[in-house]
Amino acid sequence: MRKSDPELERLRSEKEAAQRDIDSAKAQLDRLSPQRSAYQSQIQSINATIADLKQQISSERDAIRICRAARDRISADTHRYNLQSYQAALQEQYSIKNSYYSQKEMSKSEFDSVVSSLRAAKERKQRAQKAFNARLSQLKEEREAEAQKWRTTSCKKCGREIRYHTDWNRIPDLCDSCRKQEREKWRETTCRVCGRPIRYNVEWTHIPSVCKTCKEARRYH
Repeated sequence: MRKSDPELERLRSEKEAAQRDIDSAKAQLDRLSPQRSAYQSQIQSINATIADLKQQISSERDAIRICRAARDRISADTHRYNLQSYQAALQEQYSIKNSYYSQKEMSKSEFDSVVSSLRAAKERKQRAQKAFNARLSQLKEEREAEAQKWRTTSCKKCGREIRYHTDWNRIPDLCDSCRKQEREKWRETTCRVCGRPIRYNVEWTHIPSVCKTCKEARRYH
């Protein structure tokens, strides 16, 4: 199984984190967009009400002037009362409108902040994707270069193909099967003088009965 590359995994995590931020920002924009439209619709409705109230106020003022000219005090007082009511209603609409403006501005500020976060998250994802692709290309080149270092030779005993790496200090001359067979030919006996173990090969014509140490010792006596 191919070992995962830590740098590739780090960049993949960066991409996934950036994508989560993108999804979160988009969800926030989906929530804020209707909200902003609702505030704008409310303001437009209030503007229409304000325009109507202004028209009513203008009409009441005209009526007051006419009543005063006709010395109709009672009617003038009625129109004056109506005027005051319309002016109070107008001030209330302005207050409501200012409240909606404040909420709209706060929503706009939040909206702009989310848009900025979304843009930053997309840029992070693009950088991570670019670095991810570059790392993939680098790893591919390294794998291809590594593959070029593998060669083949033949087992000197059975002729089977043996794969070896050019960086190895020793090029094998036996395949695994033959090497196992060769290892199985080695046995062990004990030195008849000192009892130390002696390794020997079953193909040897003479099995040693004395270890090298004892053999050297005999030579000097």
